[in-house]
Amino acid sequence: MKLIYSAALGILTGIAAVLLHIFYPPVGLVLALLGSTATIWAIGRHFGARKFKLIAFIAWGLILWRASTFGVGNELLVQGNAQGSALVFVGLISLLIATVLPA
Repeated sequence: MKLIYSAALGILTGIAAVLLHIFYPPVGLVLALLGSTATIWAIGRHFGARKFKLIAFIAWGLILWRASTFGVGNELLVQGNAQGSALVFVGLISLLIATVLPA
């Protein structure tokens, strides 16, 4: 159950980050990054194990990867502009740091 809960939180956090990062350019990106990092960190604190943070991190990354590829109508949710690149790069780095921190 913890595994499913961690994956679901990672998916929901990824969806929120993708939709929020472009909303209000500097503020939306910062909120998306801080919210994602805080969620991954909180999962580790709640369950007390790093493996659940890793599962949520992988789920977040899969959502980000899917949002960065072309859809059926050739739409992109994470574009190659400054906000999209920052979400991908800074988001992966900050979540990797949150994942390797002690639970």
